Amino acid sequence: MHRKHQCIWTSLPLSIAVSALCGLLSVAAAGLLFSFVVFALFKDVSLVRYAVYAVLAAGAVSSGFICGKYRRRHGLVLGAVCGCVLYLLLVFAALIAVGSFTSPTKLLVLAAAGAFGGVVGVNSKRPRGLRE
Repeated sequence: MHRKHQCIWTSLPLSIAVSALCGLLSVAAAGLLFSFVVFALFKDVSLVRYAVYAVLAAGAVSSGFICGKYRRRHGLVLGAVCGCVLYLLLVFAALIAVGSFTSPTKLLVLAAAGAFGGVVGVNSKRPRGLRE
């Protein structure tokens, strides 16, 4: 007998899209947090570049972790794919906001951090209530 409702994690494109959107939300939240920290504590803005990479890495790790935790397989590859999708979303946002592309080194950071998050997510405890 077939189930009436499919889990969103059984569909690969849908699970990557949901994970990338969660990563984008965490990038926005971490970006707000770091902007307040930089504004309140630092008088010199030379360290902002490193804070941007830390924010992007945190978002990619969370995106890869979510995808790896709920897909339960191929964490390295799917985490890197989530990082690349997150990069494409950020390039699109940069084109709208600034009118130029972001640097390609951010793609490497996002892919590596997403792959790390995917591996950690696959090797983490199985979520409760996950249907397969």
